[in-house]
Amino acid sequence: MNLLLNSSARATAFMAIAFPMLAMAQPPNDICTGAVIEPLAAGATVTRTGDSSGATDDLGAGGEVWEAFTTTQCLDVTIDLCGTNPVFSECIPYLIIGCPITNLVSNSSSNFVDCGDLNWTLQFFNLPAGTYYFPVAGIAGSSAGPYTVHFTGNACTTLPPANDDCIGATALVPDVVCVPVVSEVAGATQSLPGTLCNGFTGDANDDVWFSFVAASAEQTIVVEPSSSYNAVIDLYEGDCQNLIALACANDNLAGTGESIEATGLTVGNTYYFRVYDWSSGQAPTTQVSVCVITPGSAPPNDFCADVLPENLLVGTPLSFSGTTVGATELLDAASNSTLDDGVPKVWHAFTTVECTNLVISYCGSLNLNALPFDEVYGFFSTGCPADAVQTFSGFDPSCGDGNYEVTFGIVPAGTYYMPVGLFGSASTGDYQITITATACPPAPTNDDCANATQLPLNLLTDCPANSLAGSTFTATQDAGDPTCETASGTYQDVWYTFNSGSNASVTLNLDPGTMPSWALVVSLGCGGSEVYCEADPLAPAVIAVDPNTDYIVRVYSNTEFGAGGDFAICATANFPTSIQPLSAAGWQVFPNPTDGGLTLTNVAAGGPVRITLLDMVGRTVYNERSTIGAGASHTLSLRGQVAPGVYTLEVIGSSGRWEKRVVVR
Repeated sequence: MNLLLNSSARATAFMAIAFPMLAMAQPPNDICTGAVIEPLAAGATVTRTGDSSGATDDLGAGGEVWEAFTTTQCLDVTIDLCGTNPVFSECIPYLIIGCPITNLVSNSSSNFVDCGDLNWTLQFFNLPAGTYYFPVAGIAGSSAGPYTVHFTGNACTTLPPANDDCIGATALVPDVVCVPVVSEVAGATQSLPGTLCNGFTGDANDDVWFSFVAASAEQTIVVEPSSSYNAVIDLYEGDCQNLIALACANDNLAGTGESIEATGLTVGNTYYFRVYDWSSGQAPTTQVSVCVITPGSAPPNDFCADVLPENLLVGTPLSFSGTTVGATELLDAASNSTLDDGVPKVWHAFTTVECTNLVISYCGSLNLNALPFDEVYGFFSTGCPADAVQTFSGFDPSCGDGNYEVTFGIVPAGTYYMPVGLFGSASTGDYQITITATACPPAPTNDDCANATQLPLNLLTDCPANSLAGSTFTATQDAGDPTCETASGTYQDVWYTFNSGSNASVTLNLDPGTMPSWALVVSLGCGGSEVYCEADPLAPAVIAVDPNTDYIVRVYSNTEFGAGGDFAICATANFPTSIQPLSAAGWQVFPNPTDGGLTLTNVAAGGPVRITLLDMVGRTVYNERSTIGAGASHTLSLRGQVAPGVYTLEVIGSSGRWEKRVVVR
């Protein structure tokens, strides 16, 4: 929900970021208390001008100033920045309730076309009478400076729905399965103020009403909202003139279902419940699907929230059994997530305390036709309702009876929710599941940024022959989302480092090998600013670099798209001179052969250098940075660090690259 609109077609999450700013006077409306509140009537337009330069950041959007308007009736309001010059490429697409903030209103639509000059236009439908604050972007470098903003109001024309008030509540009939009734909520108005539920009080400006006659002492109310509707449920007993609150539900975010499992009801009595969007104004999507279920038909593990995780230990199989008969798709998954697929499913959950490889076996499962299940899930979720998923690494009907075994590689310790799907008649019936866990192999030596592997720079002609082999298969995650990708799963990342030497650019060649997904990120040190980021690159990455600078390379697999794999990586550069013997640049190396100590003397111009020792297949076995002055010596202590053999000693400085063959005895 928290997105900053940007006309270059990117969306930036609100984050608490400190932006360095030149000292300047803050605008008079830098905080919301400085906003001039203009009256806005139907058929009228209010124009406000100002300057957002020097604005501070109250919302985490990068900076904003404040304008405001107040209405005395329901209005459809259009807000535009037409005529603002230079164009504001970014726009904060909300109206704010309260100063300080208590709630917000999401826009019904937005575009940067209507103005004709690439400035933003926002629309907010069915705004109730009230006061609204609009944050005008003041983001240095993109959307700060003089602005013009227009507020245009038109009388609301959307009629309230028939169930806008309790007296017109839509009557629902409880059933042993969910019989969904879809209700349109656009134009709804407030009947009662919002109630405190789960620690928060929403804005009930758009509540709609339902009723049911209890068929059992236990009834489950289920609400499945549209994608941008953040549903709240309030349950009441009594009549519309004397409502007594019984229960509420406000557990999930927009687009995700809510439910109340009501108990102690009196059979034959009428109960009422209302549904409203937690935010103020009208939600961007305006439909909800509701039903009332009489318990006893669906399996007890129909909702993931009703299952308790069981401990899964390495070497000790964990077994589950149950049926998909009567399963529903209710309250299963977050909106638009992988498992939000409309497939009825039941759930089991397990917890691991270490990284494991898992085999989930459906051996012995039989559908109602006494045949093996023809389809099973290759995912399990890291939460409930299901959102982020872990993806299978192997999928094979290898039980011997035609049922599947699904493998998952390198699963981090945690709690996981496993769906069993009712895909059709061939997966309707009783199932048997056994989960076997084995310990993960050790992680790669460069699993953490602090242990990054040295990535030598090669001549253009030396790649891919000099590529380093790598693997993310057993890697764990050591950093968060990069700038080029956001994951709902986890990252399996490994790390490399190189020094740019005398080069202005370095080319990284990544052969993804067996990786189902791959990405390449280059940054200035561990946790440093990124200079390159691309997911699934198909061409060599040309990186602009500063000479004689250390860089970190992150290679990762996104587990949302499968487990890790093996790859190869090679770095090349256009050195300013060809590789020359060390002696050609005035370098002396002795003794050679050596029993473990090498002294490197510079008899020419001094300066910073990168010293690398490579074995005969091009692998780096020793490297360091040093500054060696003219006429000075530097000793390499190799005893115990490298095996006896023939090596190439490579020295890279600001004016070239030199090498010499050395022998360690």
